[in-house]
Amino acid sequence: MIASVLRDPTAETTQLKRNRLAPPASLDGKVVALMDIGKMRGDEFIDRLEQLFKMKNIATKRYKKPTNTRTAPTELVQKIVQETDVVVIALSDCGSCTSCSTHDLNDLDHLGIPGVSILTEEFREAFNGQCEKIGFDGASIFTPHPMQNKTTQELHDFADGILEELLAKITQPV
Repeated sequence: MIASVLRDPTAETTQLKRNRLAPPASLDGKVVALMDIGKMRGDEFIDRLEQLFKMKNIATKRYKKPTNTRTAPTELVQKIVQETDVVVIALSDCGSCTSCSTHDLNDLDHLGIPGVSILTEEFREAFNGQCEKIGFDGASIFTPHPMQNKTTQELHDFADGILEELLAKITQPV
């Protein structure tokens, strides 16, 4: 009889967590990318964020991923890097979209665009675990779960309620 040994494929050494880029001290003259990951009703949430930023005279540009189950296409990432200064990625509420949006946040940060990911509370552990695995200290804001069954007014109210926290995460040095 041959003995088998089960091996853990992950690295045996502890990976250091890379701090995210420090966001700008102010959004004056900056453009905020609002990246819709393509989940149902996420656009309504982002619509409200866009309105709130406009009321504060903060410039935004909208972007939408073709699917929430893959990372953003290279062309979309390059466009965000060329056209904006910080990114808000929303609204993740499942395992695959949480993983993909976390990688998007990390990729954009590597390319000089700091940001924050907005996810549902149900996936806090998944986001934190994903950040741990890729060695990235990503910024996040968590919403109640689920969000897709909320009314438009409830989505807007939640956006209103997180605005100050969101602004703090995309304007203050870490």
